[in-house]
Amino acid sequence: MRSTIVLSLLVLVLLAPLAEAGEWVPVEVIEFQGIQTRETALQQVASGEYDVGLFSLPAGDYLGLSKDLLENLELYKTVVSYVDLTFNTYHDPDKEAPIVTRGDETYLNPFAIREVRFAMNYLVSREHVAGEIYGGNAAPMFGCVRPSHPASGYIEPVYAAMNFTAGGNEELALQVIETAMKEAAGEIARYGHRLEKVNGTWHFDGRPVTVKLAVRTEDERAKLGVYIAEQLRKAGFAVEMVYLDRQKASKVIFNEPPSDYEWNVYTGRWFADKSSGLWMDDYAAWFYSAWYSYLPGRVGPEHRNTVTVLDFLREVGNGNPDRGLEAIGAEYYGRASELGEMLNWTEEELTRLLYNLSAEVNGESYAITSAGQYWDLQKLAVGIGIMESARVFLVEEWELSPVNRERVRGVAPDSTTGILNRWSLLGASTPDGVLRVAYFVPTCGLCGAFNPVDGFDSPIVPVSLWGFVHAPGGRVGSGGLYEPYGCNWTVERGNFTVPEDAVVYNQTLGWVSPHAGETAVVRVTFTCRPVMWHDGVELRGADFKYYLAFLYTWAYRDGPDDPYYDENLEDTAESLSDVLSFEFTGNGYVVYGTYAHPFADDVTARHYLHYPTFPWELYHAMGELVARPGEYGIVRDYSFSRGPLCLNLLEREHAMDLKRVLELLEGRKEVPSAIAGDVDDPTEGYERAVAWIGERGHAFISNGPFYIEKCEPRNLYLELRAFGGVSSIPSPASVPTPSTQEPTGGPEGHQTATNTSLIHAIGLAGLLILVLMILMRWKR
Repeated sequence: MRSTIVLSLLVLVLLAPLAEAGEWVPVEVIEFQGIQTRETALQQVASGEYDVGLFSLPAGDYLGLSKDLLENLELYKTVVSYVDLTFNTYHDPDKEAPIVTRGDETYLNPFAIREVRFAMNYLVSREHVAGEIYGGNAAPMFGCVRPSHPASGYIEPVYAAMNFTAGGNEELALQVIETAMKEAAGEIARYGHRLEKVNGTWHFDGRPVTVKLAVRTEDERAKLGVYIAEQLRKAGFAVEMVYLDRQKASKVIFNEPPSDYEWNVYTGRWFADKSSGLWMDDYAAWFYSAWYSYLPGRVGPEHRNTVTVLDFLREVGNGNPDRGLEAIGAEYYGRASELGEMLNWTEEELTRLLYNLSAEVNGESYAITSAGQYWDLQKLAVGIGIMESARVFLVEEWELSPVNRERVRGVAPDSTTGILNRWSLLGASTPDGVLRVAYFVPTCGLCGAFNPVDGFDSPIVPVSLWGFVHAPGGRVGSGGLYEPYGCNWTVERGNFTVPEDAVVYNQTLGWVSPHAGETAVVRVTFTCRPVMWHDGVELRGADFKYYLAFLYTWAYRDGPDDPYYDENLEDTAESLSDVLSFEFTGNGYVVYGTYAHPFADDVTARHYLHYPTFPWELYHAMGELVARPGEYGIVRDYSFSRGPLCLNLLEREHAMDLKRVLELLEGRKEVPSAIAGDVDDPTEGYERAVAWIGERGHAFISNGPFYIEKCEPRNLYLELRAFGGVSSIPSPASVPTPSTQEPTGGPEGHQTATNTSLIHAIGLAGLLILVLMILMRWKR
């Protein structure tokens, strides 16, 4: 009996790997294939030819799939845009009535009446728009902050205070419009005109009041226009449909004077910001203010905001501004009187304060000093914008990205970008450890710039490539705050004396201490975790130090003919101007600065974090290749961003020129002056970089969880492999021993995790047989 039990347990234990051999394996290989027809790639993902479609399509494009293919897909939404109604609010400036005069013709503009505009918030059923017009692939949106934005939760009390619902309130809207038009009739009569309602339709001087509805034709807004026209007719207006394409709309709506009176209502659409942080400093300014220039009237005359903070608080507080503050969930301001003169501000003054975090109005200085105050004022700004209603938001629009559910597990979608980001696929598993990804390429080939000055957000490489191959020092987390990733930080506010040995970099003088003894308002300490570059070199203090020297060198022009300058780093120069000095610590640095966000430490830290993408050897070689190619025997004339030949680290020819520079630098054991005292022998770093480029034909050497194994621009193909911290580039001191084992399985003959598990399981099965034989002999 005992032998039977022991045998059973052994069978269970030893068979476990066999069961696991067919289970899901963390991705070790990612194969990116560029495609130029998303609809075809969708079929290929559904049929299993690809695992993931790294693109998005409208929901309607999925309806063409058969039921069997559709059942193979897991669909992840990504926010692509938000849709609004933008109004022409113009009226003759010399009249206090909604009258527009053009030549000998006089018109009534109902949307010069604020109450009529505001009533559109209730007249339109956002639920209908999202469900019927956008097929359920949209969400109701009441203000300028989309529902998926990290700040949405802070603003939602405003919508509740204004009694907004997704279904709208048609009866209330019609009452408000009726009352507003009757009041306007009295104003109009003073100028010798007549406004009246005849058989359910408003007439101005005997003619129907006609709304020119400007409708975009290339997407769902064509259907939206039909619905809006129907609702406007219920309110007693005649409607003339004006169909516009993108080019015509841009000209008529935003680049011609509203006083031309070519339109009344426009079905607008705004592309969603895919990298939204929590702090929405300019949102209300962008969409609701005249000074920020995104309302019609950029060419003049401007929309004139008239609603005040006090007006809004009385509106949502049933006449009591203190109750209004309570209704919107204010925390910093307990009573309306605490707002002082701000009660008389319109959107113009309030959004300037929110955008700049400090402002001077009528000789008085104002500043935002805490997050509580910030959010109270943001609620007021959004509330005023909604009450003014020069623009009324309707829905946040989604598209869908396909993943083959039979092949992929462990996807973690983002609320805004879906799977079109760095993080969502990092935890993915497949049966064989291989992830086959189709990504959309709007133009052919991996051309154009791909370097640390011009950037890596090229539309011709996978949207998540940068994130897979590089690990950043910090990232925007799910809550919208910038949070530590590769580095931790401590932000200290106060008055700090800059140490005598703290330095900044000057291209001519080197590291200097021009600000020693001065007072900094902030001190930020960055401590970064140890990591390995893909070529096998550890992240070193010299990497931080040289990267900063590289930025100083290329961000500032030292004379008219400075070859070490690129205007694309203008923003970097502005950021570095806030630095008084650095102290280097080996695994990071301490920075003393003159800028500190009034209350958001994450913004302050992000401003001062400069985390290298590459080892210093590669930065040095890139700089030399761009600035002095002839001295290294290079015939091509490169630049980082100004063309005609921008450095692309993925292009083989560019990489080989960079390899040539690295070899010459290695030969003379060159250590840049910026790190002369920090590096004794540069040989290993140069040798590893040279070997990497020679072996792979590209020069992207970073520190991410994957590295680029293959890059075939002509075939729009990239292959990434998991990087476990051990480089495939051997140490210069060692002699590599070629493997005698033939690779089996996996793409291009590379062994995958599943094959490894299977081999392990087969070995254990053999052991099981041996144990069974021993037990049977023992039993006999």
